[in-house]
Amino acid sequence: MASARGTVAARVPETDEGLQGDELALKYDEMQRHIRDNGWLQEKIDDILAADIRSGEVLELGCGPGYLGLEWITQAEDSARLVGLDISPAMLRRASANAAGYGVAERCAYECGTVLALPFEDHRFDHVISASSLHEWADPATALAEMHRVLRPGGRYCVSDLRRDVDRTTFQFMKANIAADMRPGFRTSIRSSYVKSEIYELLRGTALDTAVVTEVQMGIVITGRKETP
Repeated sequence: MASARGTVAARVPETDEGLQGDELALKYDEMQRHIRDNGWLQEKIDDILAADIRSGEVLELGCGPGYLGLEWITQAEDSARLVGLDISPAMLRRASANAAGYGVAERCAYECGTVLALPFEDHRFDHVISASSLHEWADPATALAEMHRVLRPGGRYCVSDLRRDVDRTTFQFMKANIAADMRPGFRTSIRSSYVKSEIYELLRGTALDTAVVTEVQMGIVITGRKETP
């Protein structure tokens, strides 16, 4: 596969087991907090708000320690509610503690589960968001179909992730701002992420084939709306 900066290596799938255990959850929490504190998470929040996701009950897939959803809910309407889902109980403990620290625990709930079989009824959520998780999904087509299933008609989604063809300057900047012991995981995440053409291939023929796929400096963003019958 070719890009503006030459040939892009083939995708190398990453584990779909998430970051398990309290020690890894703590390190990931510290990394995400550093990203938040430097303002680098705001771009993802801006993408979510630009997708007209500002209110209602919102599901966050692969929430990790919760910072994306928590930053979003502090900028959303007061009526907004958040449900975070992650495969790692240790991450969910972090997310719950962080929600309390933000002072929004009463507006947030966290559940353990897999994106491949979401533990929610059809049409449950007004909107769905996710960041930095898509590359970990073992079967992204199934996960995206599940996302579509739990969305109410007219609901919107915003899924962002890394992209494998990120330019070298951006890659080096991102790596430099990650703790040394987390950098190997960052590299594997880049290697397992998708490029724009692969995302369109995943979406082709699915209920999400009208999604808009946008490249941004540090990744890729998928936005759309569930059609009303």
